[in-house]
Amino acid sequence: MTKELMKRIPLLFYLLAFAFAPGIVLAQNLKNRVVPGKMYNAGEEVFSPRYGFSSTIPQGWVGVLPRETEVFLLNSTTGVFGEIFVFGREKIDLIELSRVWQEGVNISETISLKASEPKIEGDLLFSQVEAAGNYVAPKNYRAFAATRCGEACITVLAISMEENAEMVSQSALELLKTATLTTAREVDVYEGFDWKEFLSDKLLIAYEGFVGGKQQTKVNLCSDGGFNANISKKGIMKDSNPEYKGTMKGQWTVESEGSKATLTLTFEKKGLAPVTVNLEFINEELYANGERHYASKSEKCF
Repeated sequence: MTKELMKRIPLLFYLLAFAFAPGIVLAQNLKNRVVPGKMYNAGEEVFSPRYGFSSTIPQGWVGVLPRETEVFLLNSTTGVFGEIFVFGREKIDLIELSRVWQEGVNISETISLKASEPKIEGDLLFSQVEAAGNYVAPKNYRAFAATRCGEACITVLAISMEENAEMVSQSALELLKTATLTTAREVDVYEGFDWKEFLSDKLLIAYEGFVGGKQQTKVNLCSDGGFNANISKKGIMKDSNPEYKGTMKGQWTVESEGSKATLTLTFEKKGLAPVTVNLEFINEELYANGERHYASKSEKCF
């Protein structure tokens, strides 16, 4: 197989995912939610509340939602080539979807995928899939697709070599057949997020310009409710009274709702009013009073 061909295969099936299911989003939820970049091992549960879908990673597989994509990917860990792409879509009648699959799904101006002899069993549609057009995968490659619907639909596309096609397609079917389909709902990705647990024993810090640059105010938030800080007139304390400076100690509390929280620092030094800091996650990045901050493991809380 040529290098160019190898480069085009991932793109081909990435485009396929969107052809089958436009506008897909694998939403996150607090418990076992699908989180970008996290690796899921065999036996672990994954959950997409937007589609009311939860299932367990099959034995011999590992899964991940790559950053900057919306297609969950499983790779074989058995030493043979196998990939399973998982994506959701709005509910559709399986008979109608079967017809669409047989007519072919265009994934580019010159390439289409067609289902060969699709079958429907209850809430499940499945079929072998063949490529047609200017680019056709080598004959020793096989593709298998299946869709199961509840209030929404989940589709799996399995790609494998001919010699292990049965194993890969059965793993894809297992993922769907053993899945639990519940009420689909939109959720805040940080619904129920435990800010106190997240902040405990963490160093909250900002850098001037970039990570590795000059450090600004540093606050160690310990799990026993105490904090110690090295305060400068930059970072979260830049607009505070000049009396707040140098090494200081006190107690901290946090109140939160979803992706936003209010951190309150109460100082041991008499005469100093508590300071509140507005925290927020934006695109999975932490901001304090509108500035990018980082929360890393504290070395001063143990």
